[in-house]
Amino acid sequence: MSKVASILLAGGESKRYGSNKLLSPHYNGLPLIQNSLQQLHGLNLAGTYVVTGRWHSDVVDVVGMIKANAAQGSNSTKVCYNPLWREGIASSIRCGLQALMLEKSLMLEKSLKQATDNEYTHLLVHLADLASVTTATLQALLNEIPSNPNHIIYSQWHKRDLEEKVKIKATVPAIFPKAAFDSLLALRGDKGAKKVIEDWKDKGQAIGVNHPESAFDIDAPSDWNAYRSQKV
Repeated sequence: MSKVASILLAGGESKRYGSNKLLSPHYNGLPLIQNSLQQLHGLNLAGTYVVTGRWHSDVVDVVGMIKANAAQGSNSTKVCYNPLWREGIASSIRCGLQALMLEKSLMLEKSLKQATDNEYTHLLVHLADLASVTTATLQALLNEIPSNPNHIIYSQWHKRDLEEKVKIKATVPAIFPKAAFDSLLALRGDKGAKKVIEDWKDKGQAIGVNHPESAFDIDAPSDWNAYRSQKV
């Protein structure tokens, strides 16, 4: 039986936004970071780590508010501060995964049975600034685990280049089996999990799920105008 944990990457600087984009209001009225967490909570996963960096205190405040309001799934949500956030997204992935692995080690000290029960089989990696991703679109990824338990399950969407050629993009949100954890821990620099996805695709051990919602991230204030116009 699979046991899935998640890490929500919220450690960036928001440099292009000019301020903390994670607190900018989603069209549903919630701060962007709260909306992203709400979608994850709807999945009822075994645990969620929010990886922070530049805006750590702001994110802690939002998570605390969610817990105070007893939001569904909030008790399984923890915050992990990444002191190496300036390195880039790879350090945030490592931080979140290491936090999950430390949790397992602490359980081992308490009880072997508890440690076994706490064994995560898969990790869902998600980005906090993906405004269009919902519980339902994430669930489509999870639905592939039973038939593909040893594969990476990634989001895919189509993009036209300058020559009007359609390219398929392979991105997160993505689900990684335990066998891929070492590859995630080996990531360095401002490069995310795409390299791991591509490596596993080359080995025939990754499948894509159509997830066009994963294409839309919030980088600058103008992105909200584009987002709201497509929701009208």
